[in-house]
Amino acid sequence: MIQETILLVDDEANVLSSLSRELVEEGFEDIRTVQSGQAAMDILKDLPRLAVIVSDYHMPGMNGIEFFEQARKVYPDVSRIILTGVGDLNMAVKAVNRGSIFRFLLKPSPPDEFAAAVKDGVKQYRLINGERDLLNKTLSGSVKVMIDILAALSPDIFAQANRLRNLARKMSEKLNLQDQAWEMEVAALVCRIGAVTVPRPILEKWQSGAMLDQPEQTMVRSIPRISQQLINNIPRLENIAVAVGYQDCTYTIRLTHDSPKGDAIPLMARILKIILDYDYYLMKLTTPAAAYEAMLKREPDYDPRLLAEFFAQVIGISAADVLQVPVRTVMREREIMIGEVEAGMVISRDVYDRNGLLIVSKGTTITEVLRFRLINYARAQSIINPIFIEYPYSDR
Repeated sequence: MIQETILLVDDEANVLSSLSRELVEEGFEDIRTVQSGQAAMDILKDLPRLAVIVSDYHMPGMNGIEFFEQARKVYPDVSRIILTGVGDLNMAVKAVNRGSIFRFLLKPSPPDEFAAAVKDGVKQYRLINGERDLLNKTLSGSVKVMIDILAALSPDIFAQANRLRNLARKMSEKLNLQDQAWEMEVAALVCRIGAVTVPRPILEKWQSGAMLDQPEQTMVRSIPRISQQLINNIPRLENIAVAVGYQDCTYTIRLTHDSPKGDAIPLMARILKIILDYDYYLMKLTTPAAAYEAMLKREPDYDPRLLAEFFAQVIGISAADVLQVPVRTVMREREIMIGEVEAGMVISRDVYDRNGLLIVSKGTTITEVLRFRLINYARAQSIINPIFIEYPYSDR
């Protein structure tokens, strides 16, 4: 049985009935029918497993090509089949070019030919989504391994990477960037990976907001470029590498003569700029409201629409909140033994070994790799129980 959803669109009820019957006989389980393009648009978002749309060309109000142009914006990967009783070659060419039509069938279409076209459409849908899932899982898995290694080498950069990933995920959801969501998360995870080339004392000095001398500034400013070079070595991360390389670009002023500005800066880079600066100010000033106030003083650095969306939709505060109702973040914490550590817990205090080496930075979300690392350190008696995990909440 074929479980994916098939949507049939035709203004003639008897045609819909006939087509539905043919598909049922071929083993299709979920078949939806509507009698106009507008009616189809009204229900598209309620069909999460939609694989194939079959639409008549000649319909009142919105013809088949116009409907498919709109449907592509909602479901870009769905297979689209146009069905018409007019053997018009010019119309067929327009259908293919404007609506990205998978198949073009003439009415009346023989039942076996119609069913075969729909089955091929389902296969095409599965192929596209299967390749995307495989790509996402393979690349995300590869990046995860790299980030887990980063956790061992540079705990503070790893902690920041996880904070940035969570912000990027929320931002992607609020902006409806489903097609770019995985790229945005990966970009957030790896955008500071070049920091591992900077000596730790200089990193700590930079992150604390202390003044840097010229050589130190040069090293810190090289982080985006080095990060980009490292990411360029991973196939299919080209867009991410470009965004990471432009992460420090400001919206209204060019950093260098060849730097982009405004909307010429890739969208991912504009988002990275916002979440990186927000994370910096949040760690320094401790409250979202204070971070927002600091960023408002540098408002020309950011895409104004994205900045407003970020604070309103992701952080949940506005300029009015900053001016009238300060947000106070209260942190609760409790002690636990290392044997009680579970993936997903958040460390509230830096964890050091007996020699004063940082093992896990505060604010880090524990992964399975980090959990085993802590356990092994405890077994070797290189760190002292207990450690502290956090329970944050906000009040006003």
